[in-house]
Amino acid sequence: MLRKNDAGAIAEAEEAINRNLSATFIEHTLEQQEIAALYKDSGIDVENPNKSCGLSDTLARERLELDGSNALTPPKELSNAMLLLHQFLNTFWLMLMGAGTASLIIYFIDMSVISNLFIAVVLYAVITLMCFISFFEERSARKVVRGFSKLLPTSCEVIRDGIRKTIPAEDLVVGDLVYIRIGNKVAADVRILTCNGVRLEMSSITGEPEPIEFTEKPAGKHVSIFESNNVALNGSACVDGEGLGVVIRTGDNTVLGQIAKLTTAQDDQKTLLDKEIDKFVKFLTIMGLSIAAVVFIAGIIISNFKNIFVIFINGFVSVAVANYPCGLPATLTSQMTIVARRMAKKNVLCKKLPIIETFGAATIIASDKTGTLTKNDMTVTEVWYNKHTEVVNEKEDDHDVEPKEPQSVDEVREHYTDMNESSLMKMLTVMTVCNKATKAEEEKKTAFDKAIKVEEGKKMVPSFDQPFDAVQRQLAVANTTFPPVVSIDIDHLEKEATKHKFNGSPSEVALLRYATTLVNIDKLRADREIVFEILFNSKRKWNMMITKKIDAISALERKLSCDDGEVELELMMKGAAEIIIEMCSTIATEDGEKPLDENEKQAFLDTYMHFGNEGRRVIGFATKTFKAPADIQFSMDEGNYPKSELCFLGMTAIMDPPRDTTAGAIAECKSAGIKVFMVTGDHPSTAAAIAREIGLIGDSKPAGGIRKRQSKKALDQMKIEMETKGASDFSVIRGEQLPSMSTAEWDDLLKKRAIVFARTTPEQKLLIVEQCQARGEIVVVTGDGVNDAPALKKANVGVAMGICGSEVAKQAADICLMDDNFASIVHSIKEGRTMWDNLKKTFGYTLPHLESEVLPIILNLILGMPLGITALQIITIDLGTELPPTIAYAYLKSESDIMQRPPRRVDSPLVGKGILLYSYGIAGPIMTALCVLAYLTCYWYHDINIGDLFFSATDDRWHSTAANFTSNNHTFTAEEQMQIMAQGCAAYHITVVMSQVGHFFLCTTLRTSIVQQMPSRLSILSVLIETLIVCFCVYTPGVQIVMGTAAPPGVVWLFPLAFFLIMLVINEVRKLVIRTKPHTFVGRMCTW
Repeated sequence: MLRKNDAGAIAEAEEAINRNLSATFIEHTLEQQEIAALYKDSGIDVENPNKSCGLSDTLARERLELDGSNALTPPKELSNAMLLLHQFLNTFWLMLMGAGTASLIIYFIDMSVISNLFIAVVLYAVITLMCFISFFEERSARKVVRGFSKLLPTSCEVIRDGIRKTIPAEDLVVGDLVYIRIGNKVAADVRILTCNGVRLEMSSITGEPEPIEFTEKPAGKHVSIFESNNVALNGSACVDGEGLGVVIRTGDNTVLGQIAKLTTAQDDQKTLLDKEIDKFVKFLTIMGLSIAAVVFIAGIIISNFKNIFVIFINGFVSVAVANYPCGLPATLTSQMTIVARRMAKKNVLCKKLPIIETFGAATIIASDKTGTLTKNDMTVTEVWYNKHTEVVNEKEDDHDVEPKEPQSVDEVREHYTDMNESSLMKMLTVMTVCNKATKAEEEKKTAFDKAIKVEEGKKMVPSFDQPFDAVQRQLAVANTTFPPVVSIDIDHLEKEATKHKFNGSPSEVALLRYATTLVNIDKLRADREIVFEILFNSKRKWNMMITKKIDAISALERKLSCDDGEVELELMMKGAAEIIIEMCSTIATEDGEKPLDENEKQAFLDTYMHFGNEGRRVIGFATKTFKAPADIQFSMDEGNYPKSELCFLGMTAIMDPPRDTTAGAIAECKSAGIKVFMVTGDHPSTAAAIAREIGLIGDSKPAGGIRKRQSKKALDQMKIEMETKGASDFSVIRGEQLPSMSTAEWDDLLKKRAIVFARTTPEQKLLIVEQCQARGEIVVVTGDGVNDAPALKKANVGVAMGICGSEVAKQAADICLMDDNFASIVHSIKEGRTMWDNLKKTFGYTLPHLESEVLPIILNLILGMPLGITALQIITIDLGTELPPTIAYAYLKSESDIMQRPPRRVDSPLVGKGILLYSYGIAGPIMTALCVLAYLTCYWYHDINIGDLFFSATDDRWHSTAANFTSNNHTFTAEEQMQIMAQGCAAYHITVVMSQVGHFFLCTTLRTSIVQQMPSRLSILSVLIETLIVCFCVYTPGVQIVMGTAAPPGVVWLFPLAFFLIMLVINEVRKLVIRTKPHTFVGRMCTW
């Protein structure tokens, strides 16, 4: 249900429904004649756009001056000076600066007490050090994620005054005619006027890697610009073809610019930890001022309203400062820095430290699919040929003793004794040659590479003439032995498969990578020349090439016997398997070609449906060898190429596989009570298949492997089970349905444990986040595309992918994953939960000693007793002895059940009633009582009656020029008084610090017994340092003078031991109640 008091979130959700980035665009719905009329200054030639005149240089300059450069306005960012200043404005540091200022005021009132100046200097030094640490941490993170401008190209080719020219991309203006070519990034939003096989990779906009085919034809009136496929958006990359278009938007007015505005327009939110610290500081302030006011009023009454200003400074200010844990800000900064650096070693970069804790409170992870849950690496998973399915790189289940098919290259070669003649070999040949993907490091030297830029349907005249001496040279090189069709270099194939990176569309790269593991793709390509090609488009759904062999055998045969004037050619086709098979009359088998009868078609259909149900992209392959006249000119318009009676070779199943760690991370999220939503631009069936694969919806897959293939009957049964459980368990929903959903429908939807949001737009992703937050959820959003940026900015925690993420996404996010691994998010949530627990332990450990620091001031001001602890000792405790143990809490391991607990409630305070009751009602009073006893023991030790101490300080005693003090017939000079008071201060100091030494170990667990978690070496080292510091302050001769201490009687060391034994019993009973009766009133009050 929506929170009643969250009207703001509801308003934001309603506002998000009305956002539509494409609402200002109409060009994608217009015919070319209408485009030419709208942009009449561009001189568009409708009949032949390539002959258009374009803008004049004069008009272009005028528009550039009027509209500004074609660049995104950089996001507002604090300067280094302002970022540093921002660190000092932290509430904790402001309070500590107040304490330092108070010490300065006290020093200037009485400059004889130099310790007050020393205290002020120490406080300001600590504040400065910690602020610089925070500053450098945030600045280093900002450097990693800085820069919108990297999305934009530096130059582009345009037509101006009828002349083609290259200009800087930032000089583009609306109306410019700009060319789009393979390998270039689009520099603005461009309405395409003419295109030849243009395919654009738009992951920087949509987050999805598969290139999209574009057209010059207008879209329907109700089609958005994202689905029109005739407007090339700023920041997208051309991976195939070329075209010409007119610039319709530049700079901030582009879709990319509008998305960036959505991101930068949202104000930074305070983290949950910031809010909790603010609440705690407010509590400390109210409590400290209240106690200080009482002490001040009591002090002036007792003094008969004399020396009011001195009492105000020494009473009101001192008590207020003593109530404040001066070392806590340094502790928090240190702990967060330690955790942030630990996360950085796990490839998680935090842009701001407090966000770590918010991770631990996450209730929903809204994750992008591509590159986050999956590898963003299309892979061939199955190959079907000869009515046989071969699984590629599948991890067999433990129940299978032996793999069903050989997997290594050596085994494959042994298995296919005559691979050159097999149906698999024929399919691998088509897969390799009829493929535009290339090795990233290879130079384009082969005939295949030269033919890559062949325009669709272009007539080509094959040349079959080759000098005879060239044939002789080829035969000589081959030692007169006719080479095989394929030369397989077994020793290097596996290295080649992993050594080379590939360029091209993800699907073609996947096919080529698979082929590389089995054949020498360079040899296959070099042996064939492309004669004619028809490129893939969404209507045909296939890519076809006609090739001829150019090896020595073919050359010799052509030269020696060419009686009929014909040449042998081979048609190669790949594309949608269901379409290609309808063009075939035979099917390849190990026994040769066989007629494609109904039985063969049914075998194909069963496998095809199985692949489809598993969310695979299915690509079919066909071939036909035929003879044609040597001087033939193939033409797409004439259709003088084979279009039927092909031979179907087989098909491959391709998918972007889940990361190996995704399924385990999803399972851990479920056990931790965290919902995982998949938010993707993919088709619902594809998204649902991946969701099933990773165990997000339906039955979880087996740990450590890929789900076993199911029969069609089993798949149908699984669908029925999913539909039965889906009503309350999970849901798959299209993004277009979201804006029209009612509040009740959102309530029902978001109650489900898992949701797959498919076909979502940037506004819909933002709407999902807003609707979740409106219902009190703590949302972590992951993503890598520009489309994710608004949601990343709005989320409680935005997580951008560091490897494949766009610069806009990194800028908007709070966290960058440098390994793009979803499992790292779950690890970060565990770190966040652990940090929250450890902060509670820190507060539970730190707060009890504050009472011990306040009481001596009250005893001195109100009851006139000798001072029990000096201000310098308090600073030494808070900023010295307390720091090593509290920092050591950052290194404590998480308790065993930390990822089996549900997320903490949003309103669960960091310092709740349980900690306050424990600190101020149990541990604090016991520690304070023992400290006072240790303090009084020093006076008993010198046979001083305790009753005589009352109001003795106000009677001009216990200072360097004091009058003699008499008690029990003993007279003490000023020097002896100072020595005894120094011992009392030392005893008090020892009892506070050493009580905290034992208390440290008691607070290392929240629920489990101390005996179940042995102390680490770091914990022991931290308390050893704490002990050495107090001994240094109390027993070192020169330091004693500065600290106002002297060696006390040895008996005072028993009081800390007594505190440890008392608190050991209390804590073990308290934790037992938490474990056995957590939901009772007593259990809740015992819980921190």
